[in-house]
Amino acid sequence: MTTLPKRILTYTPNLFLNNICQGVRSMHQSFKRNLALTLFSALFFACEDPIGIIVDTPGTGGQITTLYTDTIKVASSTVMLDSTFTSGQASGVVGRYRDPIFGQVTANTFSQITLPLLSTGAYASLSFPKVDSGSTIYDSVYVYVAHNGFSQGDSTKPYSLALHRLTEDFGKDKKYTKDDVLKYTPTPLATKMFSYKELKRSISDKQDSLLKFKLPNAVGQEIYNLFGTETGRNIDKFTAAIKGLAFVSSATAENVYGVSVSGSYMQIFYHTTGSTDRKSIPLSFFGQRFSQIQTVRQGTILQNLQLAKSISASMTNNRTYLQTGTGISPKLTFPSLAALQKNTNIIINKAELVFEPDLDQINGNYRTPPQVALVQLNDNNQVLKTSGNLIKFVALETLGSTQYVASYNASANSYTFNFTAYLQDLINKKETSQGLALVPSFLNTTNGTIAVYNSDLSRMVVKNIKLNVFYSTKK
Repeated sequence: MTTLPKRILTYTPNLFLNNICQGVRSMHQSFKRNLALTLFSALFFACEDPIGIIVDTPGTGGQITTLYTDTIKVASSTVMLDSTFTSGQASGVVGRYRDPIFGQVTANTFSQITLPLLSTGAYASLSFPKVDSGSTIYDSVYVYVAHNGFSQGDSTKPYSLALHRLTEDFGKDKKYTKDDVLKYTPTPLATKMFSYKELKRSISDKQDSLLKFKLPNAVGQEIYNLFGTETGRNIDKFTAAIKGLAFVSSATAENVYGVSVSGSYMQIFYHTTGSTDRKSIPLSFFGQRFSQIQTVRQGTILQNLQLAKSISASMTNNRTYLQTGTGISPKLTFPSLAALQKNTNIIINKAELVFEPDLDQINGNYRTPPQVALVQLNDNNQVLKTSGNLIKFVALETLGSTQYVASYNASANSYTFNFTAYLQDLINKKETSQGLALVPSFLNTTNGTIAVYNSDLSRMVVKNIKLNVFYSTKK
């Protein structure tokens, strides 16, 4: 997760107009007409999207020309990024199916069982209310699983979800990738067969609509015995003792579903002496968690894709590919950039980078990512990091704000980035680029952070990538 910096563009219209007025007095009439058209063009685009525009004027001995081009070459390919992190996300994926484009996919999710979570984000101790202290009797233990709305595969087929007990600890502060796995018991603690209709109901936060799993009493009694102990008060000792659960589908599954790990929980039920009223204490899954996602692409258009390697779009029907959770992303480079950098008089007025999904490759429940972002790559196709080991997202400014993500525009069938400031920085060599990758992303506007979103298997086939540029030159 990366905290977004604040960046500002400066535009000084009074100075701009003063320079224009001084130069106009000495112009030939025909040149004045040309200048008027040029200024109208520049100001029109400024009103369309208010960004800083700098124009060389005749008052400084130059002649301005505002031009448009959509021919700046964008070379595209498909790359499999190294270290696709799936840990720390609110959701995970579980199941298996064969994607008609991306091949066979198998996914499991692993999560710690943690102490009760307070509204402050801290963990509470395992303890009974004072009124019940000393008179409690254990009843049962259940796990309630919430669905996050994601589904892929054949939703008409039944689905079996099993909960296994982890036998391996999570590494403290370790970031887990799609390739990681933890050991778990071969025999599940509980298994439930359900339909897609039942799954859709489990999005609700009402307990009676969630998928309900009854665990063996031995597990519940084990946790019950930790109430009021040091292990029941210390989160590290508790997770070391109880570990967590593996969410696993059957080997015959033909669908993959999203599990809202943060919306799921465990409940310890008890009653007090002389009463039959059940009471409960909730445990959370708000500790470490990740999804293991395995793919087999044999027989698909991406069967030759290898880790940290890219395949040119010319080898994949002039298409590039993105799949959430697996690290498959479109990669962009700009071969025309060197020629632009030689002209020190170019001022970028407006630049838009546009991605158009191929809707013919999207049918059924194979959804496109709701938001995408751009990350910087090195020459080994690895995601660049900041000095603080955070992902280097591309900041794409407009006046007064910074754009990091592009949301899918269904009416235009596109994702559009304001590429103005970044392209100008590339031309001025304030930035260097070995390539950019388009990744599924999530922008948290509440705390100003951005992260690569790897909580499901949404995917996209991109058929057109265009860089539309309006720029001014001094001759």
